[in-house]
Amino acid sequence: MGDDLFQFPITGWEIKTEPIDGLLSVRFPFLSHEQQKLAEADPGRPYVMQAEQARELRDALSRAIERLEDQELATPLLAETYNPFLIY
Repeated sequence: MGDDLFQFPITGWEIKTEPIDGLLSVRFPFLSHEQQKLAEADPGRPYVMQAEQARELRDALSRAIERLEDQELATPLLAETYNPFLIY
């Protein structure tokens, strides 16, 4: 990751629905520093959105994942020096 990006890796997500109001609540627990243990993850704030916003977020995430996968296919991997799943 570049130095210009926030580096607070998420440890999961929690999604709740409020059918009466037609809203979704999303929370992303995250690690706030390198020595933090998973059990100590910050619970994150709840973000509320309408169903249409959630669909737009889903589509935006899908497009971003496709771009990443396209770049991975175009970039040769160096054995033992690249680990896409390494987080702190």
